[in-house]
Amino acid sequence: MRTAFLLVLPAFLLAAGCGGGGGRRKAPRPVPAKAKAVVRTARSWLPEEEKKRPLPKDCSDYVGKVFREHGVKLPRTAEEMSEEGAALESPKDLRMSDLVFFSGKDAGRSIGHVGIYVNNGIFIHQANPGEGVRMESLYSDYYRKRYKLARRIIED
Repeated sequence: MRTAFLLVLPAFLLAAGCGGGGGRRKAPRPVPAKAKAVVRTARSWLPEEEKKRPLPKDCSDYVGKVFREHGVKLPRTAEEMSEEGAALESPKDLRMSDLVFFSGKDAGRSIGHVGIYVNNGIFIHQANPGEGVRMESLYSDYYRKRYKLARRIIED
């Protein structure tokens, strides 16, 4: 009997430790319907979705047009947009429709580019004037090195 107890005890202790430290992560808050609608509109600008739409002038023109379709007026430049809405503490806090900001091509300190967060590390933007809208990963070397901050425009 004692041998059986000694064999079962380690298995019990291991199973008891599987809980991960006692605390569970909070479930993410649901994404507001307006935030989902903004992302649907942003995706509608992809070349494979809509070929007849005229190209935006630049990244901030694109973001402004997408949000304007949902009754949200944003300033004209990426730098001005970076002061709107609520600042996010970490990229881990990103959710659909949040604005993500990057330094310009020189990877300096100032804000030079803006995109709209889609989900799972993907954002949508107009990379260069005349090239059209595309989706890319925040984790690519280029954007990871240039990421500056994120702002939430669409609140709960």
